[in-house]
Order: sequence, then structure tokens, then C-alpha cells
Amino acid sequence: MARFFVTKDNIEGSRGVLEGAELEHMRKVLRLRPGEDVVLFDDQGREHEAVIRSYGSRMAVLEIVRSYRPERESPLDVILAQAVGKGEKMDWVVEKATELGVCAILPFFSSYTIPKLEGEKIVKRRARWGKIALSAAKQSGRTKIPEVMEATDFAELIRRPWGCNLKLIFWAGASSEGLGRIKEGRHHIESALLAIGPEGGFSDEEVRRASDRGFVSVRLGSRIMRTETAALSALSVVQSLWGDMG
Repeated sequence: MARFFVTKDNIEGSRGVLEGAELEHMRKVLRLRPGEDVVLFDDQGREHEAVIRSYGSRMAVLEIVRSYRPERESPLDVILAQAVGKGEKMDWVVEKATELGVCAILPFFSSYTIPKLEGEKIVKRRARWGKIALSAAKQSGRTKIPEVMEATDFAELIRRPWGCNLKLIFWAGASSEGLGRIKEGRHHIESALLAIGPEGGFSDEEVRRASDRGFVSVRLGSRIMRTETAALSALSVVQSLWGDMG
């Protein structure tokens, strides 16, 4: 059954209203007709089984049949700080990270990041990544859409007080200590920040500065991974250790 995102303001009692891009997707892409069943999910973590009743020029009116709050979100709040990669790599990371349950994605630029997007280019990319996150949330049955945060640089990433229980920086030059060892003594982690570097990795100086700010450096086995592979591997392991994939 097709899923569509609405804000809580567009749900009132047994009446739902769909507008904007979601309306266009329902009417012009999927070509759904009045009388067909759909699922709406809102920005409060609820789902609503609904029936399309009518189309107007700028909205669709739906009848809410049943509302409920499914338990599909991870108990672990994960922020993925991902160095912006070449081409469409970031698109892929945003999509798959959403499927893996992140609550937010922070694009950043570090010493070895290529390219360093600026101005209108990064604004357009962020808007694109937000649309990808929405699409992936709909497809994967999530009830929350990860926030794609405004891009920043490495200095701001490590300086900002995130309020997370655990901050990890993934670095091939880290000691042999893996995430399994990191878990020892950290059994009740509720929030984590994962910093994934670009293709060239992090510099020694960046890792030192991050360590001074409370980050723990960790490696993902003995092999060198591409940045997008490292991101998804790290998310999978962290969700397995402290989230809902164990």
C-alpha cells in the first residue's frame, strides 16, 4: 500500500489533506483514484490508514479509517556525520542510512574532501538529499524522516556540543580495537554520533583534534572500505550493538 507523508496540521479527526509534492506523486505518478486505500504517516510518529475521497486543484481529501503509532524506529538515536563524496555517493548514503534508521545526517567537509561544494550548489544538494531521505523513509516503512542538516566543516563538527552518549570517528589508522570492545562498559547507549571520512580518510591531525573533543577512534576490521561502504557498515554494527538490529 502506498505511503505518503503529511504534517499533523493536515490531519483533523477523520479527515486528512494531502498537498504539494506528495499530492503530485499520488495523483500524477501513481495515478491513484478516489476510493483507493493508502497509508499516511505524520511528523508525530503516527500512521493513518486512509481512503482517497476526492481531488481538488491543490489538494486531495482523504478519510482516516484507523490511526496508530507503530514501533519501527530504533531506540538508538544515531547522527551520521558523513564527509561529502564525489558524484552521487552521498545520494546513496542518504538513502541507505535512512533505511538503517538514522535520525539525522550531517554532511561535512574535511581536509581530504573532494569536491568542496559551496553556495548555491550545496543548498541544492541539501534539498535533493532531503527528498531522497523522504522517499527512503516512505519505502522502508519509517515513521520519522531523518533531518539532513546544513553542511559544515570538520572543525565545527567536532566543536559542536551534540549531547550524544557516544561519539565515534572511524579511521583506518585506529588501533585494532573494534566496536565489540567499545561496547564493553557502554551497555546503555541511547544516542551516538558517527563520523565517516572521505575517500582519503581523516588526517592524523583531524583524528587527534577529534580525540581531544571526546571522540573515540575505531576501525572497521582490517580492510580499507570506500566511504559509502564504511558508513553503512558502521551504522549496521552500531544498530546491532545498541539499536534494533541485534
